[in-house]
Amino acid sequence: MKKFIAAAILAASALSASAAAATQAYVGNVHLNARSGPGTNYHVIGTFNPCTPVHVVAQKWGWAKVAYKHNYYWVSAQYLSGHSCHYAPKPTYKKKPYKKHYNNGYGY
Repeated sequence: MKKFIAAAILAASALSASAAAATQAYVGNVHLNARSGPGTNYHVIGTFNPCTPVHVVAQKWGWAKVAYKHNYYWVSAQYLSGHSCHYAPKPTYKKKPYKKHYNNGYGY
């Protein structure tokens, strides 16, 4: 009987440990709003770039609570992926300042 109880306690602790472990996920190919709670009525507190790796720690009503850089955020779970991808932001081009070109020094 003691062996059965010890085995049951061991199995229960292993199950709770695996349930408490975070699952690796990646933001899909969209810029994803990070919110303070599980719903669109909560404030947007940041934005994740596409392909950002996050750890899912909880799920509720189609929303995922993710850990990222020692903080927790809520994101829509439908935009998370189980596989990695590559994201490179578009390069920004600096506009050249406009210079007036003068003919014969009079600006015509």
